[in-house]
Amino acid sequence: MKRILLALAFPAVVHAQDHCVLQDRIVSRSQVVIAERSPIRRDVVPYFDGRKKCLVDFRVRVGRDWHTAFGEHVWEGHRPADEACAIAVARAEDAVRQRIGSSQTASERILVCKDQPALQPLRNVVVGTVGDLGQFRPHPDRLDRFWHNGAQCKWFVESAFLDQRVRQFQGIICEIQDAKWVVVDKF
Repeated sequence: MKRILLALAFPAVVHAQDHCVLQDRIVSRSQVVIAERSPIRRDVVPYFDGRKKCLVDFRVRVGRDWHTAFGEHVWEGHRPADEACAIAVARAEDAVRQRIGSSQTASERILVCKDQPALQPLRNVVVGTVGDLGQFRPHPDRLDRFWHNGAQCKWFVESAFLDQRVRQFQGIICEIQDAKWVVVDKF
């Protein structure tokens, strides 16, 4: 039964490949459990450009053995030192887990397919074509937005194969209602 399901599912994936994205995620899980922690010694010192640095050191017990933990965190200095030092403590504990523990690594691959036209680039556009901003290829040299007749506009480019050669067109799109963009010129 599994073979039949796979055979039926495979053509759908191949057909929808333009609308699919393969997402990889690798997660590492440590089996180390910190049973207790000694008192934490922390030092908050000045760092470059007016920032501050919290340095922590302490000992942690994992099973029967004690291990030394060191951690640090640099921040702008606007937040309380306790928050910054808490981040340094978490980093120190993570470093101990990585140093002494075995970890399990799990890999996950997900194929996400969406048949939504708004996610596809527009091709062979003409003046009056409407689409989402992400459907137009940005102009490589003219990335800034500008205003024209009270509308926010941008340059775009589009390549096409004409007369046995590749031609690159450029154009202007302007934002209209509902975050849509319309092609106002292409040359």
